Amino acid sequence: MRTTFLLLVLTVTTFIHSQVTKTINVETAGTLSTILSEDEKSTITDLTVTGTIDARDFKCMRDQIAILKNLDLSNANIVAFNGIGTVNTTYSYPSNELPKFSFYNGTTLKAKKTLSSIVLPVSLTSIGQCAFYLCESIVSINIGNSITNIGVESFKGCYGLRNILFGNSVKVIQQNAFQYCSSLRNITLSQSITTIGDDAFSDCSIEKVTFPNSLTTISNAFRSNSYLTEVTIPETVTKISNWAFQYCNSLKTIYSLNTIPPVCETYSFSVVPNVTSVYVPASSVSAYKNAPVWGDSFYSQIKPTPISSVKYIENEYVEIYSLNSNIIVENTSKGDIISVFTLNGQLVNTLVSLGEKIVIPALNNNAYIVKTNSKITKILI
Repeated sequence: MRTTFLLLVLTVTTFIHSQVTKTINVETAGTLSTILSEDEKSTITDLTVTGTIDARDFKCMRDQIAILKNLDLSNANIVAFNGIGTVNTTYSYPSNELPKFSFYNGTTLKAKKTLSSIVLPVSLTSIGQCAFYLCESIVSINIGNSITNIGVESFKGCYGLRNILFGNSVKVIQQNAFQYCSSLRNITLSQSITTIGDDAFSDCSIEKVTFPNSLTTISNAFRSNSYLTEVTIPETVTKISNWAFQYCNSLKTIYSLNTIPPVCETYSFSVVPNVTSVYVPASSVSAYKNAPVWGDSFYSQIKPTPISSVKYIENEYVEIYSLNSNIIVENTSKGDIISVFTLNGQLVNTLVSLGEKIVIPALNNNAYIVKTNSKITKILI
């Protein structure tokens, strides 16, 4: 009977802990610790914070709110602070940045492993170094449309992270940002991204990657992705650095859209023994077979991109249609690349949009593939 009573007490206690929610408005940055009682710090699991906060408040959330599970900061404003916050030495924390070491204590080497979800501030522009380092309970993260920078090792070792929704504002993903996120399967990168740092996604379990047209260089960001089976390299990429796809043992299919073979450093594709197809523009097959690394590693696998593999992308704003033996393209952005291919992948025309209506002469009784930065369509003339 005594054992039954103890089990009942433990069950009720666990139930209570799983239900404790609190909304706090912080009027003066750095005061969250004084607003919460000691009992609240030990029992709160779901916390919503509004108002003005800084690195001292993150230290409170990290070290004092013992079993914090769900955190909503959507209506909080992070202000600059100079002093001792999440780092135990004087440091200048910028405004609108999730402070470095927000949920990982670099002194005790302990992460906030109870944290499973967080809603980031809508005004956030950057995620600081090691912000979520080793926070292994986080399953998904929404990187909002105001964030431009994801810091060094910011999500490294988040073993439970499965889903990342990148807003289109993200330009830079720093080195090791998502390394060892072993549950991560699929990502869709920001259309604004220009830089992916070394080992940013290495030792993950990503299956497919399509790089946006804003990217010009691919670093060793995807090394040792044992689940990666397919890669699409946009026409804007001109260089692939050493170890970019090293040890991607499951990689089978590569699409390279640039008519000029991207320059590959010696070990760009080292130890990728299972590649069966490297699809390139039909007019560039010979160039790829004679290019260093491409020809050395994939000579017999290089082939023209078949029409069956073209991925049709829908964009409600861009319009592509035929009129009087012309291909008409409307609503593209200034600087967009418009390419016209035959059905067997032969490039017949390419031009740069000035942001105006584009008229491209074409032959009657023919079919074409028209590609812009955000849409691919089949057109009959």
